[in-house]
This record gives sequence, structure tokens and C-alpha cells, in this order.
Amino acid sequence: MPNTSFGHLAMRYYPDKKYRTATRLFRHELEVTKGLFRALTKAGYTPTSRLLTRSQVRIIERFIGEA
Repeated sequence: MPNTSFGHLAMRYYPDKKYRTATRLFRHELEVTKGLFRALTKAGYTPTSRLLTRSQVRIIERFIGEA
């Protein structure tokens, strides 16, 4: 599984939203879910990341479930 686009993953979590709204909501979810943002930053994530690694996607799925 190659790196995943942040926007593509956001659209999987918020399929009924427009792209920009989905990415904003997804980024907010990453910041407010307890422990998720810290785990992602330890895995190399930054708020300006456009690509997510396989391990970062697994971390997100562990905290908020699969899209």
C-alpha cells in the first residue's frame, strides 16, 4: 500500500462532503481525538502533511476506525 493522499482519506471519512469541507473536518478530527495527534506526530505527521504513510493511516484507523 503506497502513501495515501490526505484529501483522499478525508473524502473516505466524509464522502457526503465537498473536498475542502472533508479535509477541514478530518484535520479537526485528528486534532481533537485524544492521543491521536500525538501518535501521528511521533510517526512523522505534521499539520501541513499532504501524504500519509501506511503507519500513519493505521494509527488513524486504530483511533477512529476504518473509513
